[in-house]
Amino acid sequence: MPRNPDKQASSEAAWALITEGVTSARLEAHRLRHLISRGLALAEGSPEKDHIYQMAGDIILGLPKRLARLETVLDRTSLALSKMGEDFLSARLPLSEKQLVEDTVESAGGFRKSRVEGLASRWLRKQAEVGHE
Repeated sequence: MPRNPDKQASSEAAWALITEGVTSARLEAHRLRHLISRGLALAEGSPEKDHIYQMAGDIILGLPKRLARLETVLDRTSLALSKMGEDFLSARLPLSEKQLVEDTVESAGGFRKSRVEGLASRWLRKQAEVGHE
């Protein structure tokens, strides 16, 4: 059965939009992490620390945990998208460009697919353990 080029182009655009959305959301989560850290430092350094914790302790303690869960979901989704996109992007690039990517990734730290998958698996297992505490 022949592939519908319009459907394929639509799928490619949808994949790109989803990837961009997850990447943007992850960046915003990173920025939130910095704001939360600044807020915690201010609360800890305040002469009114006890009063602040009495009034907003659940928020102060809950925000970092909720953000960590959000980051985990975004990272898991990013990993899934990168795996799904690998075949798509690989099919679009000429062999010389694929080799350039392989050489660049390898020289940037030797992250071959098996090493990345191993790191990702260990990280996801650790996050699952932390999430069930």
